[in-house]
Amino acid sequence: MPIFEVVILALAVNAPIQIIITIGQWLLMARFLAPRERTLSNALSCLALTYSTAFLLSLLFWLFWPFNPELILYNNRISIPAILGEIIAIPFWLYRFNYFKSKG
Repeated sequence: MPIFEVVILALAVNAPIQIIITIGQWLLMARFLAPRERTLSNALSCLALTYSTAFLLSLLFWLFWPFNPELILYNNRISIPAILGEIIAIPFWLYRFNYFKSKG
């Protein structure tokens, strides 16, 4: 499968789940992890970097999927590569933007 087709397919399948996870990350950041010195632009930068990194990681999972291609979607709805990309990207960028420091 050509790379262009994989990118379009991954974007179409991953977009809904990644948007839902990005909204959840925004709520997590704003409600539970928000240090007082964080600005809106800082939070939006964290979200944008997380989304783009998760998409790139999921694209790699799409390209090098080692299992049966029918197993790439869970119940024909949720993209497993999208979930794996988010699981890796969210903690990485939250840590890089100092969201795991104490609020003291």
